[in-house]
Amino acid sequence: MYLKRLEMQGFKSFVDKTVLDFNKGITAVVGPNGSGKSNISDAVKWVLGEQSPKTLRGSRMEDVIFAGTESRKPVGMAEVSLIMDNEDRLLNIDFSEVKITRRLYRSGDSEYLINNAQCRMKDIHLLFADTGIGKDGYSLIGQGRVDEILNSKSEERRNIFEDASGIMKYRMRKQESERKLNLTEQNLLRVNDIVSELQHQLKPLEKQAETAKKYLDYKYELRDIEVGVLVDGIDFAEEKLNKIRNDIEILNSDKENAEKLLDDIKKENTDKTEKAKILSDLINAAKEKIYTSEKKIEKLKSEIGINKEKIKSTAENKNRLISEKEQQKQKSGVYDIRIGEMKQEISVLRETLQTHQNDTKKLQEEYNTDLKASEEIRQEAASVSEVVLDLKLRQGKAQSTAESYQKQIEMIAARKVGIDEELSVLESNSEIAAGEIEAAEKERLEIEEKLEDTKQFYKNKTEALETARINESREAERASKISAALQSNAARLKAIRELEEDYEGYAFSVKKILSLCKSNLDFGKGICGAVAQIIRVSAEYETAVETALGQSYQNIITETEDDAKKAIEYLKKGRYGRATFLPLTAVNGRRFDPETNRILEQAEGFLGIASDIVEFDKKYQKVVDSLLGRIAVFDQLDHALRCASKNRYAFMCVTLEGDILRTSGAITGGSTEKGRASAGTLSRTREIPELEKSVSENKMLFAAMTKNIEDYRVSIKGIEIEREALLKDVRSLEIEFSQWTAKCTAMKDKQAGETARRGKLVDELKIQVNHMLEARNAIEKSEEEQKQLAEELLQAEENVRLTEIRRAHSEKLLEEANQKLIRQKVKEADLRAALQKAGEDLQRYELALSEGTEHMEYYDSQIRDCETAIQQIESYNEENDIAIAKISDEKQSDEEDLTKYEEMKRRLDEDLGGMLGKITEINEQITCFTDGLNKAEIKKVREESEINSNKNRLWEEYELAYSAAKELTGGKRTENYVEASKRIKELKALIKGLGAVNVNAVEEYENTKERYTFMYAQRQDMNEAKAKLQRVISDLNAVMRQQFTQQFKLIRENFKEVFRELFGGGKADIVLDETQDVLECGIEIQVQPPGKKLQNMLLLSGGERALTAIALLFGILKMHPSPFCLLDEIEAALDDANVYRLSDYLDKIKSDMQFIMITHRKGTMENACSLYGVTMEEKGISKVISLKMNS
Repeated sequence: MYLKRLEMQGFKSFVDKTVLDFNKGITAVVGPNGSGKSNISDAVKWVLGEQSPKTLRGSRMEDVIFAGTESRKPVGMAEVSLIMDNEDRLLNIDFSEVKITRRLYRSGDSEYLINNAQCRMKDIHLLFADTGIGKDGYSLIGQGRVDEILNSKSEERRNIFEDASGIMKYRMRKQESERKLNLTEQNLLRVNDIVSELQHQLKPLEKQAETAKKYLDYKYELRDIEVGVLVDGIDFAEEKLNKIRNDIEILNSDKENAEKLLDDIKKENTDKTEKAKILSDLINAAKEKIYTSEKKIEKLKSEIGINKEKIKSTAENKNRLISEKEQQKQKSGVYDIRIGEMKQEISVLRETLQTHQNDTKKLQEEYNTDLKASEEIRQEAASVSEVVLDLKLRQGKAQSTAESYQKQIEMIAARKVGIDEELSVLESNSEIAAGEIEAAEKERLEIEEKLEDTKQFYKNKTEALETARINESREAERASKISAALQSNAARLKAIRELEEDYEGYAFSVKKILSLCKSNLDFGKGICGAVAQIIRVSAEYETAVETALGQSYQNIITETEDDAKKAIEYLKKGRYGRATFLPLTAVNGRRFDPETNRILEQAEGFLGIASDIVEFDKKYQKVVDSLLGRIAVFDQLDHALRCASKNRYAFMCVTLEGDILRTSGAITGGSTEKGRASAGTLSRTREIPELEKSVSENKMLFAAMTKNIEDYRVSIKGIEIEREALLKDVRSLEIEFSQWTAKCTAMKDKQAGETARRGKLVDELKIQVNHMLEARNAIEKSEEEQKQLAEELLQAEENVRLTEIRRAHSEKLLEEANQKLIRQKVKEADLRAALQKAGEDLQRYELALSEGTEHMEYYDSQIRDCETAIQQIESYNEENDIAIAKISDEKQSDEEDLTKYEEMKRRLDEDLGGMLGKITEINEQITCFTDGLNKAEIKKVREESEINSNKNRLWEEYELAYSAAKELTGGKRTENYVEASKRIKELKALIKGLGAVNVNAVEEYENTKERYTFMYAQRQDMNEAKAKLQRVISDLNAVMRQQFTQQFKLIRENFKEVFRELFGGGKADIVLDETQDVLECGIEIQVQPPGKKLQNMLLLSGGERALTAIALLFGILKMHPSPFCLLDEIEAALDDANVYRLSDYLDKIKSDMQFIMITHRKGTMENACSLYGVTMEEKGISKVISLKMNS
């Protein structure tokens, strides 16, 4: 695998799309400072996932998008693509070529793609894991990377070794597992809270669910019985309805026979009417034909006059065409003469042009000879200039070497001063450290005590939170019951109001009157309402009063007899049925006499007079007395019988259970149907205000409970916040305690380290003095070399001056030959233009001659057409004269037909008059049949109304259609209506006894139980997952320790070998800090350049340190080669000798690895297989040019 191509667009200074193709071997990227060559290195880091703007030499990530220049606008997106050859399938993806793309928009949105398919940045990291390729991998080596190895702490050097040893993917998995473990522990805490809460909810819900099941069982049984009764009522009404329909069919048959006879007469009438119409049409047609004939004769005479004018106009046009034809003939003769002249002129111009073309060819040959001589002199000048440039580069190199050694001397002197100062500081720090360690130990003990107190506070808050949650749950349970009662009463109130508004339970005629009063206020004046609407009775007496009233509950009360009469007329007119009216001005109430009152008051079980136990407006006193004033109410049948028989049934008695003792001695009793219409109408008047009061009270109670629950929840939230704050304090104190413990240990370690440091500094001071002497000797050698190069440079510059004089003379001769050639080409171009113009004129005259010939032919054709037209028009006039004679004959025939048709129509009109009497007679018979049908339809409507009423009750009370209700009963009829009514009453009592029922409790209980089971299982799964993650982390640690130890040994041996090769000898080693875990310990680098003692990296010169770091990186690459390696000015700190040594090493290993080097050093460029130059032709915009180097 290797890097094939890099594509950039809108990235930093590369605004236009830029493509860099890379081959195997070494590719060098060069360019002056500020040209943007290091932006190529930034682009590779960025596309591989670099997230730090600082690493990319910016302050924000948006800085990588081209920001614009004075001449170019900013762009909205930066895009970089990296194309890898994956034929060997080193990357775990089934493609021979892999394209990694990253885009960033100014909006902040970004995209990552693998082979143009969107992915996550994590996917790219995983794809390149353990290949050495990545933003932190060892395949991207820059000056900053070298400095990081040199200057970072030993612990911070681990990343590059971990990547090389192939444990990065394990560390990433470990980090992911630790993140999942932390998330699992947090989720486990939440799940435990939820399981605890669900346990509290299950018991009250189970009790509610049992009640709801009983309620539903009763409700379904009640539904089955009531639906059966309603379905039977519908079936009985259907039987009546079928008989009415048969009567309607007979009437329809008689009516159809009469209508058929009427249709036959009407058909005969229609036929004769049609014949009369046809005769009328024939009469009109004859008149129209006569009129048309007159118009045609007039039109033909007009056409004859017009044609005579056309003959005159065509003759004049013919004479004009003959004149124009003669004129065109004269023009064609002139064009023929001009064509001959133009052909002769073109022949002369062609001969002149041939002569000038021969002259031009000779001058071109002379110019080419001068150009070749000038080019040879120019090449000679370039060769001499290269010699001068090479001498200047060598002179600069020598000067740079001297300056490098001088800087080294200055650095050594500065380092010596630094060592002296550091030794002084270390002496002072040693005395201070003892006091700081004692103070830190004291602070650690105080924090430990504070931590124990905070843990106790946290425990107390946890107990308070549990108590608050229990209180909130209890209040929520009470609120749920109140809410169920509120919903039940509100639904009941709504249903009763709808029944009251629809006048449910009243006869059809009464409904019509009451409905019209509501919609028509004028009609409603004087109508007070039904009896059931104006009285109010308590629930205890409802059965007794409704029994006493019977059907009188729907009698309509009016102000006067006229009001009653008006309503009766309305019922008659609309055929809506009958109703009883009670005018206040006519009704006289009757009550018991004082003696009877005395007897009743002494009777056992007597509760009162029926008119006294109901409430009403005093204006209705007479009406109520007339209905209820002479009816006694008793508590039970025995007491009523005893009193009635004792007084010889002198008055009517009713009991609370609905038994009736009439004055005739008749006794009516048994079970009563509580849902009966009269009971419903009376109870509605009572229930509506009671339910309104209950709903209002429940709303207030529910609001108060809701507020209490909210207060509990606020309290719980407050306790949770305090508890969370205490938990944070505990964790904060634990961290602080750990920090102080670590700080005490670190301070002690630091004290021991500073003691060791003082000894090392003394040794380093001696070494720095020796380095200073070596640098001064090197400066003297460099100054001698500079003097020799200056003498050689003077001689080379003189050679350049002489060559330049010869080049100027050659270019002057070349310019003179070029001017002659240009003048000759201008003359030749003029002749070509004249020749072209003459040719164009010739074509124009030839075209005009051709068009003249065509015009002559056109004139001949038009003259012939005029002669033909005159002949045709004269022929048309002759034909028109013949047509006029023919049309006159037809007109006379049509006038004779008209007279005949008018006589036939007169006789037919007389026959049509006799049929009208028969049609009138049959229409009267049909009217009689129609009246009979209307009466039958009224009966039909009544039965259908009864059916619809029962079906509506089925739907309103049970949401059942008749077919579904029939299916529910299984087609069986109710056998005993008395028993059915008794069971309905029992079931309603049982349902009422259950009180407020939460019908959703069964589902809520099942859902809560299911959720509890699910959450309990989730808790088990999470505990298992937690244990599994802990095992995975332990296994990953073991694998990483083993693999890191093995790979580190290989890197160590490679580093030693590469160090010796780059330094030409010496020793080097990398050592693990054995006091720590192998996965966390630091890594120390020890080196001994040739001829020097083993020493720390900090004591080496800048070049030695840089070369050491490079040796370490190449040691890693040798053990674990990366597909490609990007080196960004890593040789900047090296002198020329070391640059060439590095180049030789790269040349040796380039067959095994692809290198891309960003450089400005000559030694590196000379070794490259291909070269890219980065320039800025336009300010702020980088351009790339490529060059293939000879091997």
